[in-house]
Amino acid sequence: MKIYTDTPSNAEDPTVQISMGDGNTITVPRVGPETPVGDPSDQVTLALYRWEYTFGSPGTYKVSWTGINRNPSILNIAPPSDQVTFFISTTVNINPLRGFNSTPVLTVAPVDLAAVGRVYVHNPGAYDADGDSLAFKLRVPQQRGGINAEPTNVPGYVLPSLYGGGCSRASGTGTSFLTIDVVTGQLTWDSPCVKGEYNVAFVVEEWRVSANGAVKIGEVVRDMQIIVKETPNRPPQLAPKDTCIIAGTTLNGIIRATDPDKDFITLTATSGIIPPATFRQTVNNAGVATGAFSWSTTCSDVRERPYQVIFKAEDIRPPNETDLADLQPWNITVVGPPPQNLVATSSNKTVTITWDPYICQNASTIRIYRREGASGFVPDVCQTGVPASTGYVLIAEVSAKETSYTDNNKGAGLKAGAEYCYIIYAEFPGPARGKSLASNETCITIEQDIPYLTNVTVDRTDRTNGAITVKWTQPRDVSRLTQPLEYRLLRKEGMQTGTGFVEVKRTRNMADTTFTDQGLNTLEKAYRYRLEFYQAPTPGAQPTELRDSTEASSVFLVLTPSTGDLKEIKLDWTYSVPWMNQAKKHLIYRQINGTFTLIDSVTATASGGTYTDKGTFGGTVLQRGTEYCYYVQTVGTYDIKDVPSPLRNNSQQVCATLPKIVCAPVLSIEALDCAVFSQNPTQPPYQNVLNWVPQITGDCTDQIDFYTIYFKPTDDAEYTKLGTTKETTFTHGDLQSVAGCYVVTATDVLGRESPVSNEVCNDNCITFILPNIITPNGDGLNDVFRPDKRAAFIKSMKFKVFNRWGVQVFEKTATTGDDVFINWRGVDKDGNRLTDGVYYYEAEVEFFTRNPAESRKKYKGWVEIVQ
Repeated sequence: MKIYTDTPSNAEDPTVQISMGDGNTITVPRVGPETPVGDPSDQVTLALYRWEYTFGSPGTYKVSWTGINRNPSILNIAPPSDQVTFFISTTVNINPLRGFNSTPVLTVAPVDLAAVGRVYVHNPGAYDADGDSLAFKLRVPQQRGGINAEPTNVPGYVLPSLYGGGCSRASGTGTSFLTIDVVTGQLTWDSPCVKGEYNVAFVVEEWRVSANGAVKIGEVVRDMQIIVKETPNRPPQLAPKDTCIIAGTTLNGIIRATDPDKDFITLTATSGIIPPATFRQTVNNAGVATGAFSWSTTCSDVRERPYQVIFKAEDIRPPNETDLADLQPWNITVVGPPPQNLVATSSNKTVTITWDPYICQNASTIRIYRREGASGFVPDVCQTGVPASTGYVLIAEVSAKETSYTDNNKGAGLKAGAEYCYIIYAEFPGPARGKSLASNETCITIEQDIPYLTNVTVDRTDRTNGAITVKWTQPRDVSRLTQPLEYRLLRKEGMQTGTGFVEVKRTRNMADTTFTDQGLNTLEKAYRYRLEFYQAPTPGAQPTELRDSTEASSVFLVLTPSTGDLKEIKLDWTYSVPWMNQAKKHLIYRQINGTFTLIDSVTATASGGTYTDKGTFGGTVLQRGTEYCYYVQTVGTYDIKDVPSPLRNNSQQVCATLPKIVCAPVLSIEALDCAVFSQNPTQPPYQNVLNWVPQITGDCTDQIDFYTIYFKPTDDAEYTKLGTTKETTFTHGDLQSVAGCYVVTATDVLGRESPVSNEVCNDNCITFILPNIITPNGDGLNDVFRPDKRAAFIKSMKFKVFNRWGVQVFEKTATTGDDVFINWRGVDKDGNRLTDGVYYYEAEVEFFTRNPAESRKKYKGWVEIVQ
C-alpha cells in the first residue's frame, strides 16, 4: 500500500491499521522512511507498507485503511475538510475455481498539478498481471468513523468541475466537465477555473471473462488530490497512437512531445510491463522531446486486453514557477502469430487440412473455419480471428497441439465439384485469453464424379396430360469408379421428402441426361424427383452400389387475387432443390394478348418466393372480373465449375380471376314526420321501414346472395345484427319507439361481406304538456291528471304531489302500460279524494330517444282540483 502525504503536514505513520475484511485488523509497519515524490516544490512524500496475510476460507473481502485527516481547505468538500477521514479499500474475491488472481496495480501517483483555464488529464496507469478486464468509474470519496465502522460518502462533496456552480471550458464554449474513460481510465477535466486543492475518487473494477460470461472479481478505490494553480504556463502535448504487435517480435516506438511555450520537457513512462520493456528519452530540445520505447514480446504476452503504457511529458520551468504535465495512455495489443503452412487435400468427399506445429505452446485451441469459394481475406496486424464478414463458418475446434483435421461434413460428405476453402487461428486460455492472426486461406475442389440435377421444369400445364422435363449433368471424372455405371430416376407426388417414389427411368448411357415425364397433373400438383447414381461393386457385376443420390422438386405456383379494395394478385411459389435459387432473380411472366410476357423479376429464398402484381407493368391497371394467367421462372446456380449456370426452371401456368368487390348498398328509411304525428299521435307498437339500392355495376359484383341488417337503439350503443333477407326492403316492427340507427351489408355467393352502407336513423317526437286543472267528479271529462294526447314514447315515469304546505300527499312510479301517462285521479296515497285546491307536482319522465343525454326530463308545476 502507498500513502502520499503533504510534506508540511504533521502526519507521521510509522505503522498503519489495516482492516482485512474478515473481522481481523492488523498492524503494518512502514517500509523504510518516507521518500519525496516528483519535483521538490510539490512537497509530496511517499510512505510504503507491505504485508502478507492468509484468509481462512474462500470469499469476498474488503481490505481497507482509514486515514485520520484529509488536507485542509479542499474546495469541493464541505469545510472543514481536515476533519474528514480518509478511506480507501481493495476488494478481493477468493475462488479456487477461478484460479490465481492479482489485483490491479496503479502505477501513477495520485497527486497532480493542474492550471486554471487549461485542460487537465490524469491516468492511474492501472495494470492487471492476469490480463483481466478493467473498468473505471467515478465515485464520491468515502470516510469512516472507526476501523470497523461502515464507510459513508463524504458530506458536501461535489465534482471539481461543479465547484462554485461550474465555469467554462478551455475553449470558452460549453460548461466545464470532468469525466473518466471507462476503458482506458483517462481522467479529463476541461477545465479548472478556481485555484486551490480538489479531491477526486474513482473505482477500478476487475472483471474476469470466460465462456460463461463476465464476473466482477474485485476492485481498487483511488482517492487523489489535484492542486490547481494560476500560471501562464501551458502544458506539453503528447499524441501516442495505439498499436498491435505479433508475439515474438520487438516493438520499437518513438514518442514525441511538444511544448507550446518552447520549454524543455522531461519524458517518462510508467507501466506494468516496464521492465522488461524499456523507455529512455533521446532528444530534449527547447519545445520538443522524443523518447524510444522498446519491448521484446513473447507468446506469454498474448492477451485480449491491451497493455497500457502511460507516458508523461512535464515541462521544466524556472524556480518558483509551476511545472505542468500531459499524461497519455498508449495501448499495445499483443496478438498471436498466425498458424503456418495451411494445406488442404481431398479424397472421397473429404478434405484433410494440415499445418505446422503452432509456435506458441501456451495456446489452448485451434479453431477451424470453412466456406464455399475463396474470400480473399488477409488480416492486418490488429485483426485477430476470422470475422463473420468473410463468410467463413466455424466447423471444428481442436487442441493447439494438433496439426491436422479431416472434414467429412459431419459424416454427410462434402459436395462433389464444390470448392471448399479453409482458414484457422489459435485461441489462448483465460484469464488473459487472446487470439492469433488467421492463417493463410487454402482452397480445394472436391472431385466431380457424380451427376447433378439441374432441371425440374414444367413444360406443359394440364390436369391429365402435363409434362415435366428433368435434366442432370454427366459425371466428369469416373476413372476411379467401377463400370458399368447407371442412372435411376424416381418420382413422387408432392415436393416434400419422404417415401412413395416410383422409378420412371433407368439407363447406363452416361450421355443420356434428359427425361420428359408426361401424363401428369401439373395444374394441381408438384412432383419430386430423385436421381440415383450406381456403380458395380466389382468389375463385371451389375451396378448395385449407390454412389450418390440427389432430389429436386418442380416449382409450384399459387395465385391469391385480392378481395379488398386493391386491384392486385399475389403470386407465391415454392420448391425444394439442391442448387441455390436465392442467388439470382426469378422472372415473373403474365399472359398479355395471348402471349406470356416478362413483367418483373424478384429475389427469392432457398425454398420459395413471393410477388404481388399491382398492374404497374405497361401502365395498365388490373381489371376486376378479368382472368389473368402467370408462370414463374426460377433462376439458380450450384456455383460449381463446369456445372451449367444459370439453372432455369418453370412453374406450371396458373390462371385466376380478379374478383369484383362486394359493394355496400345505398340505404334509406321512412323517417317519422313529427308535424303529421302530432296531428294524429299513435301508441306502440311502431315500425321502421328500410329500403336500399344494391350497387352492382362497374367493379361491384352482381352476385349478391343476401343482405344483413344491423341496428343500434341509441347513438352510443354498438350495432347488433337484426337479421338477413334476399329482398331489398326490411320492416323492423313491434317497436316501443322508432328511435335508432341502421346499416346494411351485402354478402355475395362466395361468402364475402361488403362494407357497411351509409347510416340512416330515426328519432321520436317528444311532446309532453300537463294540464293545470282536473275535475275528478266521475263524469268522464277531465277526471284524471295526464299529458295531452300528443305525448308518446314514454319509457318510465315517477310522479309526486305536494300540498300547499309542501307535504307529499301522493307518489306513483310506472314503467309499463298506460300508467306511464300518470293518470292521477286527485287522490292521496291511500286512495282518498283530496279536497279541492291547488297542489304542486314533480314528474320525472324517461323517454325513448337516440340521445341518452336527452332521455330524462323533469317537469314541475301546479294543478288545481275542482269538484
